[in-house]
Amino acid sequence: MKKKRTAVVGAGWFGRAHIRIFNEISQLVSVCDVNKSRLDEISNNYSVNTYTNEDDLIKNEDIEAVSIVIPPKFIPGIGKKFAEAGIDVLMEKPMALKLEDLIEFKKFDKSIRILPGFIELYNPVFEKLLKFLPEIGEIYSITSKRIGLYPKRDWQMGVILDLSIHDIYLQQKILGNENLKRSMGVKKCFKDSIHADAAFIVLDFGTAIGHIESNWLTPSKSRLMYINGESGGIIVDFISQEIKVSSGIDLQGEWPIHKEISYTPLRSDEPLKREISNFLYDKEPLVSLDDGINALKVALKIVNS
Repeated sequence: MKKKRTAVVGAGWFGRAHIRIFNEISQLVSVCDVNKSRLDEISNNYSVNTYTNEDDLIKNEDIEAVSIVIPPKFIPGIGKKFAEAGIDVLMEKPMALKLEDLIEFKKFDKSIRILPGFIELYNPVFEKLLKFLPEIGEIYSITSKRIGLYPKRDWQMGVILDLSIHDIYLQQKILGNENLKRSMGVKKCFKDSIHADAAFIVLDFGTAIGHIESNWLTPSKSRLMYINGESGGIIVDFISQEIKVSSGIDLQGEWPIHKEISYTPLRSDEPLKREISNFLYDKEPLVSLDDGINALKVALKIVNS
């Protein structure tokens, strides 16, 4: 398989992860970042051309795909330039801070590939979860709990667009965005009076209820999901990639009995590498621009409530 010629815009902590993987599985030809010291570090580790602005990159390089890993407020403007040049674009979530900025990309969606960076869809444990769902029958509820450390950055957005949106798109994937009847939430600000640091979200999918709890204040890290159905339940740990499936055996007796089976991977698989490979080479991507729009629409409704 011929490796595609690629570029990465953004050489921050997550951008460097993109750079590493693009260098492994594609022909990474250029990296762009406004921070010259970051580019110097990249030049010391990779044989790529570096740029401090995207216009020079587009003008001078012949690339087929780009990943944009920068603060979300800048993603739409820069992403549009690559889209107009006919270059496939992977945009890190939440892709934009305004819904109209993201909807504008619909005019490019038929001619190039535009994907949101919805990394948890590529976590092997989520793929395993989808296979086990039939065992628990009709789903009644999903509870997601996501905790991360307070970010050392100024992205002008709160925990909902940073963390909660992961579980919004996961629950939409499981229960179907077309079934979402309404969404509501409560948010709390602690660090300032504008951006939420903790959020509690309820998604009404008609026959099932989704609940999402997120904060970036608790000094720990957690990414858990609990799916409850008529015949059992599933617990998923997105960090350890462990999954537990429980089901009832004899529920009518004096001492109801249930069984629980745990699955732990012998070796973990890197979700980001799976995501980038799907973006670059697979005929059918797991996620679409519409998925990004639908998730952002729900998240912004809670943010602005």
